[in-house]
This record gives sequence, C-alpha cells and structure tokens, in this order.
Amino acid sequence: MRHAQFGLAGMLALSFAASAMTEEEATQRIKSQACKGGQTVEKVLDGSIKSHSQRDLGWRTFPGNGFIDVERAVLINKGMEMRYRWRVEAGGSIGPENERAERLCEED
Repeated sequence: MRHAQFGLAGMLALSFAASAMTEEEATQRIKSQACKGGQTVEKVLDGSIKSHSQRDLGWRTFPGNGFIDVERAVLINKGMEMRYRWRVEAGGSIGPENERAERLCEED
C-alpha cells in the first residue's frame, strides 16, 4: 500500500480545511459578539435601525482566502448605505474591518 506524502503546505491546507467555518457560522459569531450595554452586536444594530426608522438590508458574507468578511448593511436614505463590516479569520479571531464596526460597541 502506498502512503501519500504531505509537505508542510499540504498539512497546513488540511488543518485549515478541518478548522474552517461556514459563512453562517461566521455570521453567527459576529451577531453574538458582546457589545455595549451588555447586548450583542445584533441587538445593538437592530435597536439602532428601529430607532432611526432605517431600512435593514440584512447580513452579507464575503469569503476570502483564510477569512470571511461579515457585513450588515442599512439603507439610510434613497441611495446611501451604511455598512458595518468584520473579518472572521480561519482560526476564529474576529476584528472590525471598518470604522463603523469599530465604533459600534464603544460606550457613549
């Protein structure tokens, strides 16, 4: 029986494939992240959208090489969208990708 030989690159690819999360899992991680006032990111955004009578355009995902960007878009007037974007790395770390996402959970 012949055994396959894996170099370091092959082992890393297998490791990433085993630990990679789906777009839905990445979105859930962002939604459930702790934010201001003891609320989650999702609750803070939902409250802001409702209180400002804005139109929710929903959650979107943008997969990349070793990461998934997760975005929530809101229509604030006829042609202007407000976007909050985070990056979920393959290893599970999360970070804001724009200033709106960075400031969202800051206490006033």
